[in-house]
Amino acid sequence: MMVKVYQSCCGGEKVLDTVNEAIRLSGTVAQVETVNDMIEVAKAGIISTPAITINNRVVASGRVPKVQDLVTILINAAAKET
Repeated sequence: MMVKVYQSCCGGEKVLDTVNEAIRLSGTVAQVETVNDMIEVAKAGIISTPAITINNRVVASGRVPKVQDLVTILINAAAKET
């Protein structure tokens, strides 16, 4: 599973920590990529950062989701892969 964290210049640590904690708690295997280049953010169709995509699907934009909400999203995404 590919998880991308789109962030601007500030405050990206919180969203990255949330993603890593959710992956750990969900027991899923995921590759995490951080995208800071605003051109790449725009190409991905992201309007507001921070944003998170899982397998190219936007699951959060303009906010940092709660860890437990992200755990549920990760488990559901992993189930769709099998």
